Amino acid sequence: MIDYHMHGNFCGHAEGELEEYVLEALGKGFLEIGFSAHLPKVVDPDPYHAMLENRLPDYVALIEHLQMKYRGNISIKLGIEADYFPGLEEKTRELLAKYPFDYVLGSLHFLGDWHFSSKAGRHRYDSEDPAEVFPRYFEILADMIRSGLFDVLAHADALRKETFEPGPGSQKDYVRLAGLLAAHGMAIEVNTAGLRRGAGSIYPDRLLLEACGAEGVPVTLGSDAHTPADVGRDFRYAFRLLEESGIADMAIFEGRKMERRPLTDIRDSQASSRLYELLSGEGGPGKGGPAGG
Repeated sequence: MIDYHMHGNFCGHAEGELEEYVLEALGKGFLEIGFSAHLPKVVDPDPYHAMLENRLPDYVALIEHLQMKYRGNISIKLGIEADYFPGLEEKTRELLAKYPFDYVLGSLHFLGDWHFSSKAGRHRYDSEDPAEVFPRYFEILADMIRSGLFDVLAHADALRKETFEPGPGSQKDYVRLAGLLAAHGMAIEVNTAGLRRGAGSIYPDRLLLEACGAEGVPVTLGSDAHTPADVGRDFRYAFRLLEESGIADMAIFEGRKMERRPLTDIRDSQASSRLYELLSGEGGPGKGGPAGG
């Protein structure tokens, strides 16, 4: 079992030492994990939502230390979550090139001046029109994929809420995004945080995941844990969704090179079975845990 989306206290809206996440993963029987702290923003520095650039060397060094300390017990990958800012692709590329990341999660948290994933931006949901916003959002996602900056499209429809959803014409956008992911050799993330952040379901929408399955796009799994207790949270629901969506492969990364593994091999592994057993006492999907930014 794998969790490639975990944060820790390198930004202001997550908590817990990175080693606490490792110990939580070990206790739940994970074979491989990856940290994905927020890359410093290439626009205004923002220590609450992303680490500052002077902390990046410490982040990389700490993960390298944990890799050595827990070698033979669990595989720990050096990942990063990087925001896409249209027009600032080269600045992002230069920053990413400075460090030996195993994978880069590409994410979108801003739509123009609307930081829709922040607490300060929540009020905009009351005044924005989904029929106007989602087509722009999907167009930026398409540009993001074409940029070549990222290995994985993270929480692809993070803009979505239970009361703020794409219209019936979104299927064509999903098909286009899936085709672009396949053409650019990227994976899509199945992110269980949607269950606890007001989306009402896992990210991405089932129809987008089905389009990715039809195009042969592989997936990564991420809890988007902002506290150690959320490592692997709701993964049994994620596997159910994957099986129903026609996804065949999971993507494993090292040195920004992707390896595909059959989803059935990971699902049926002894570690996965142990994780299901450990999580069987959880409440319904998404119960508890702080909402991240």
